[in-house]
Amino acid sequence: MKRHVAAVLVFLTTAVVIDSHVDWEHLDGRRLLNLSGQRFDVQGWAAEQALLWRRDCRAFAPLPLDSPTAQAVLTVIQQHSLPDSQSARGLQMRLQGNWSVAEVTFETLKPALVVLQLNNGQWRVQDQAVWSGSTAPWNSAQFVRRYLRQQAPDLPQALLQCIDIDPQRYGPGPGGLGPVPPKGKSQP
Repeated sequence: MKRHVAAVLVFLTTAVVIDSHVDWEHLDGRRLLNLSGQRFDVQGWAAEQALLWRRDCRAFAPLPLDSPTAQAVLTVIQQHSLPDSQSARGLQMRLQGNWSVAEVTFETLKPALVVLQLNNGQWRVQDQAVWSGSTAPWNSAQFVRRYLRQQAPDLPQALLQCIDIDPQRYGPGPGGLGPVPPKGKSQP
């Protein structure tokens, strides 16, 4: 067999194998990379990596959890959805002006990111701007930020960008990239 024929056959075989294992899947108006049945949110992962490079969070250092403001925010969260919310413990809190975003964990509930606003000297949970649960198959940070932005449009963008969102608590896996098993299969 001539070399150019062999090279063409290798190229075509490689293209067919790749095509049978790699595909773009449309879900909820966005695209996921599907590699042999495992879904990856490449776009969300890339957007999060770009955000990590360009954000400047020096003005939004985490609020010490033992500070009076953090304790006031935590007390409001603990009283918000009784009785399960009473066990809320702060993981992180950031503050800008009259806005706060707190990440809390509970004994019986999943961890949550809660947006609060200071009105007339009282912190108030923004009921629609609370995230808890998995974002799979989407990149957790991008998904949660987009959701909170939609639910609390007046929340300062810079504050929202500086919240650290742990993919182990909310996302599909390490790094928030995946993989996520196809529908009908469970993760071990």
